[in-house]
Amino acid sequence: MKSTGILRFAKGVVATAMLQLFTTGAVHAAETIKIMLTDPLSGPQASTMERAQKNLEYLIKQDNAAGGILGKKVELVTCDNKFNPKDGKNCLDRAIDGDIHFVLQGVGSNVTTTLIDAVDKYNARNPGKEVILIDWAGQPEELTNEACSFWHFRTDPHVGMKMRAMAQWLAQDKSIKRAYLINMDYSLGQSAQAATLKYLKQYRPDLEIAGKEFHPPNRVQDFTPYVTKMLAAHPDVVITANIGTDLSRLIRAGNDVGLNTKWMTLYGSQFGQVTQIGAKGVGRVYQVTDSIMSMNDPAMDKMVDTVKAAGFGDFENLRMYRAYELLASSLKRAGTVKPVDVAKAMETGSIQLGGYVATMRATDHQVQAPLYVSLLSTDAKYKQEDTPWGFKLLGSFTAAQTTEETSCRMKRPG
Repeated sequence: MKSTGILRFAKGVVATAMLQLFTTGAVHAAETIKIMLTDPLSGPQASTMERAQKNLEYLIKQDNAAGGILGKKVELVTCDNKFNPKDGKNCLDRAIDGDIHFVLQGVGSNVTTTLIDAVDKYNARNPGKEVILIDWAGQPEELTNEACSFWHFRTDPHVGMKMRAMAQWLAQDKSIKRAYLINMDYSLGQSAQAATLKYLKQYRPDLEIAGKEFHPPNRVQDFTPYVTKMLAAHPDVVITANIGTDLSRLIRAGNDVGLNTKWMTLYGSQFGQVTQIGAKGVGRVYQVTDSIMSMNDPAMDKMVDTVKAAGFGDFENLRMYRAYELLASSLKRAGTVKPVDVAKAMETGSIQLGGYVATMRATDHQVQAPLYVSLLSTDAKYKQEDTPWGFKLLGSFTAAQTTEETSCRMKRPG
């Protein structure tokens, strides 16, 4: 009897300990809002993420210092998708296994397409445990058109909107008579070329297309053969949606062969580009983007100064800010972390910083935001990457001037 009593006592102690361990873990999980960032954290496009991730870390740190969101600390989990759809799906599986309901991804629309499909299928099978995909930088138009999803939110103006702004800008400069188009041969580059041709025909029908081509993404080490063809075509402007090393190597090769042309880009101010492009790009590298560091807005200036002083580097642009702030503000408005309620709040969300305002369109979950044209210059207020150069604001277009209609036919839960 004595040994039986001891055994019962021991079992009770173990059961109590297990209950305490489980309860402690559950409380810890309940006190944390986990967000996964899955993007190429290694490889040729890693430089694209280096500053964006630091900016996100700063925003999360500020919220946590102020008490978190809904009384919960925000925890950032990262997963390297290597610019590969298979690795992106593995990261999503890791998020699901880790009870992470909010996933940020933007670099690599090939990955985005896979994630949208996988999230839709998972959410349909697991009501109450859904995952929301926040696309902070994806560009192909179809992602918020025929491929639109209730669980996918794009917080960056897509490539069609940007090329529309670019064409309107080129309509003001009649000295540009010939254009050459070059893009990475995957969904972003293909969408970019189609949108460029569409809007040049609308706004600059007199502009001659001197050439257009695609190249393999992330695999071209030397762009000399490409820029030699451009040199022979005598373009006044080269238009490209290239990113990362495929942009900097392209422009540097043009500099090396004496291609004295204007470059119209979407990502000239991405981290690492200014250093790699160098002095020869000053006065020649333009971009159309969602924002730049030198926006001539006191609230933006304060953000740039504060982030830099805190040790998080250049506050390059508003892309990551919009994505995180849309989620954070929607969590607060929903008053819960329940994914379906958060998604419904995100549909009508807006983001404001000083005079800058962007709003989410519920029809297709495509952000509506102004766009800006800028030029690499020594005159920019804020220089990038400790160089003497930054992007100087030349002009802007309102959301109404760049918006596009959508073909989205969204299926909503329940």
